[in-house]
Amino acid sequence: METTETRDTIKSINTTPHRCRSKVKQTALQLAAVIRPANKFQRVGMSFVERIEAKVRAAIREEVRIHPSKGKTLL
Repeated sequence: METTETRDTIKSINTTPHRCRSKVKQTALQLAAVIRPANKFQRVGMSFVERIEAKVRAAIREEVRIHPSKGKTLL
């Protein structure tokens, strides 16, 4: 059985619960190769991934805020 302490530890480890970090990094490097081919980026820092997570969280918050109060499903 999982304890509260274990759950808190897991939450503190995963700083980006809304996105798969490896996919964010992979997509960022693929886009960088197309958009800025002269730079030859090879790594993605955790601060970059955390900024993406913050933007995703803000986008979700805004979508929920502007959603009409009808039904039970966010569409």
